[in-house]
Amino acid sequence: MTADIEPRSLSEITQDIGWNMSDVAVLSGLDESTVCRLWDKAGWLDRISGRSLQSLMASVPGIAEYCMEHSILKRRDELVGELQAEGLSVDLAALETSTVAQQHLLNALEAALHIVRNEATQKVSSFLARFWGREQDRALEALYSTERGHGLLKDPCKLVDSSIELVPRLNRKTYSFHSILALNILTHQVSKVTGAPVMEPAPQVPGRQTAFMMRGVVMGLLISSNDLDLAERYRRELDTTPVYAALEEWSFPTYTHDGRTSSDFVLPASLLLRNTAAEVLREISSYNEAYLYYLASTYLPLALQRDLTFGSRIADLTSALELRGADCRERRAREACGKLVRQLKGMP
Repeated sequence: MTADIEPRSLSEITQDIGWNMSDVAVLSGLDESTVCRLWDKAGWLDRISGRSLQSLMASVPGIAEYCMEHSILKRRDELVGELQAEGLSVDLAALETSTVAQQHLLNALEAALHIVRNEATQKVSSFLARFWGREQDRALEALYSTERGHGLLKDPCKLVDSSIELVPRLNRKTYSFHSILALNILTHQVSKVTGAPVMEPAPQVPGRQTAFMMRGVVMGLLISSNDLDLAERYRRELDTTPVYAALEEWSFPTYTHDGRTSSDFVLPASLLLRNTAAEVLREISSYNEAYLYYLASTYLPLALQRDLTFGSRIADLTSALELRGADCRERRAREACGKLVRQLKGMP
């Protein structure tokens, strides 16, 4: 994407193909008077109706591409300026070279703006809840990252501090599906980048909010710290607390869009874990041994109860666990992979 694109009029866009105002009107089916009003205006996109724009995009080469590029860069420049005013500098090079869709990245930058501005809890939680998903998660990961060339912010410290201050406010909020999702998403990202729990769950009867917050913290810490003891404690928690197990089983399929998110946190009785299988196979090969142990001992047994075919990829799962398990230095991770492989090979 060209970073320094300037607003262009219709006459400038069509100049390269040699079309005049009359040509555009005839080919698009628009009245020439309509085209005339827009022809030499650099801000014509703000003046055109949706139906007329569709006609131009379908008939004039370059219009569709210009509309997308201009709209994205306009929003980007606005966000960069607003974040700069809040003390956060955007790394434009990291933004432009990322493999994540620009729209997801811009949504992540807007999330940062809501957080550092300490906006109303309901507004922030509603916005953050829309980041439940693999690609959205990648955008937030880039937002919080301190890795040069990968992080969207040159220094995310202020964002991290503001996020930590926000967590107790989200946790105090009365039951809300959006606040539960937002709390999980936020604690996961902050725990991953800091390597420390954002907030310890209060001793109380486990509910969905507490359970989901704990999962967000645990997943972040597993990725950042490679702590097998933590993975083992989490497994034991799920064995004794049904709500934890239910949310664990719900998380992967909704995160990968095999199932739809729902406020009752219930999955359909019949579910093919096709996208989940692809994501888990990727994670087996790329994440550390503590996370591998979590997959083999905690999540995968639950997933196989839901879908015995594991998205029709049982053979791939068996091979991946055998290959990765053989290279494990940690005995518990190696044994967990071996145990699950034996179970998979014994399945009909």
